[in-house]
Amino acid sequence: MVYTGMSSREKSQKEAKMKFVKLLILSAVLVIFIGADKVNVETEVPEGVSIASGDITQGSLQILKDGKTLELPLKHTDVDAYVSGYIARVNVTQHFTNPYKEPIEAVYVFPLPENSAVDAMRMKIGEKVIKGVIKKREEAREIYEQAIQEGKTASLLEQERPNIFTQTVGNIMPGDDIYIEISYVQDLAYDHGTYEYTFPMVVGPRYIPGTRNTSTGKQGGGWAEDTEEVPDASRITPPVLKPEYRSGHDISLKLTVDAGVPIQNFSCPSHDIDQQVKGESQVVVQIKKGDQIPNKDFIFRYDVAGSKPEYALLTHATKEGDGYFMLMIQPKASFKIAEITPRELVFVVDRSGSMSGFPIEKVKEAMKLCVENLHPDDYFQVIAFSYSAERFAPSPVPNTPENVKKAIAYIESLDGSGGTEMLTGVNEALSVDRDPARKRRRFVLFMSDGYVGNEAEIIAAIEAKLNGARVFSFGVGSSVNRYLLEGMARA
Repeated sequence: MVYTGMSSREKSQKEAKMKFVKLLILSAVLVIFIGADKVNVETEVPEGVSIASGDITQGSLQILKDGKTLELPLKHTDVDAYVSGYIARVNVTQHFTNPYKEPIEAVYVFPLPENSAVDAMRMKIGEKVIKGVIKKREEAREIYEQAIQEGKTASLLEQERPNIFTQTVGNIMPGDDIYIEISYVQDLAYDHGTYEYTFPMVVGPRYIPGTRNTSTGKQGGGWAEDTEEVPDASRITPPVLKPEYRSGHDISLKLTVDAGVPIQNFSCPSHDIDQQVKGESQVVVQIKKGDQIPNKDFIFRYDVAGSKPEYALLTHATKEGDGYFMLMIQPKASFKIAEITPRELVFVVDRSGSMSGFPIEKVKEAMKLCVENLHPDDYFQVIAFSYSAERFAPSPVPNTPENVKKAIAYIESLDGSGGTEMLTGVNEALSVDRDPARKRRRFVLFMSDGYVGNEAEIIAAIEAKLNGARVFSFGVGSSVNRYLLEGMARA
């Protein structure tokens, strides 16, 4: 569970950064290079540059020649990642070189985690430094084309897919060293008490369906033709190394984790690592020198769920005095049934005509499974509705073998017929008397396809009569009214 807070100004700034960057036009220091010739990619392939054709490693700077994509030499990749709580700040620096004898235009392709957001880009070509500015795609491309025509060194970064970015770099002079620095943030995947940090190093080959799009032609430098189904195929299919070959460069990666709460255990299933534990909530790991070939994604997992709940407060202040914070509450790994607050569960079943057949049978299976697995101190009620609503019992009953047997018999008798007067079911469920002395938390579970016309009235009724109950809605059927069901759950 995570709570965050920040000032209004800081919030707007951070939200802008956290959105996926649709395009960066690197133009802050567009240095005019006097004497720069027009870009010409029809150049002879210098010795040492070869055609690659299998899984491309992280970061590839390419030119196009005779319909084939050629890679520029990548000397080194450096990754420095810092995790605070569950947010990772990742800085990637890559070093390329231009071995050609004339100016070139190249395309840089690199994979990113799907749940990441690029918020900074910096490029150094020789003595020139170029920084990124966010622009709309069309506007940025116009600026880029104008800069190239004027002989300036420019670069254009575009998001082709949530996890593939391409950047066009123009007027790279012979012998230039190119340093590309990219910075992004990502929230880590969480599953059953374990966080996972991944740094992608491979863009796998994609299957491109559809027929060739003859109206637009080939827009990018990839191996695939643009098709009607995948109009940007040529921009998302970079060349890849064959499995029996290795990349000509290596990678260094350092990951610092400040979990905020005690780290119970950690592992790196993908690589051999050096590790340094700094207190109960911090660890620093690096890829060992013998395992620095970037032919697989880096994966690091750490467990934070322990024998007791933990919390952490992470803060940040700006020079202007504003700031923001993040409060994390980590539940313990597991709970005994005796530790769980007794519940009162009210099951509300749609038995109207639209639920007849397969939907009602699946509802009955789910209902029986729920009733048979209640906790010892739970109370429960079953309400079915079509034209009108009816209760299994006058009031919620305790979880006893006799009551469970009666409830299952009632559930088995349900069939689908009649209209869907869902409001009657809502009113019946939320008007069930609660016994304050029992101190049970009430959960109301609706099972329906949700196909009614008075969604607003139903949602308003739930909001008005909730009285501390928690509502869960489950869609049943080949298609459901998601607007209503999600609205009920949010009420």
